[in-house]
Amino acid sequence: MSDRLTQLELGSVLHDIGKIGVPDNVLNKPGRLTDEEYQLMKDHTTTGGEILKDITMIKDLDVGAKYHHERYDGTGYPEGLKGEEIPLAARIVSVADAYHALVSDRPYRKGMSVEKACQILEEGAGIQWDKELVRQFIAIAPSLATRI
Repeated sequence: MSDRLTQLELGSVLHDIGKIGVPDNVLNKPGRLTDEEYQLMKDHTTTGGEILKDITMIKDLDVGAKYHHERYDGTGYPEGLKGEEIPLAARIVSVADAYHALVSDRPYRKGMSVEKACQILEEGAGIQWDKELVRQFIAIAPSLATRI
């Protein structure tokens, strides 16, 4: 496997590692988060980046964790990166993470159908997510449904 694929695979598996710093009562809260709780959730990106940044065996392993909540329009966090300023690995993880969140049951709602999740991704293409990556992901999404 190429170094870039290894980086992407491990980075995607570890992208939420920073959530170990978020209390369970916040992670599993069924209702709306307070401003303080929301900030704790947002901090998981920088915490995850910090945890992974010194692993040198895999170059840039931290980018998926640190930047997967950046938005293509520049309104995301932690740094407000825009478009292709966001590392490619983080843009890929962001689309896959969003899809997984949409089709999975959460404490506050049931998981959506593949079709509905793809519709939401399409609506956010070019705004929240990279338009081309969304297009490519939607092309393969039906085959992923049985593996998640």
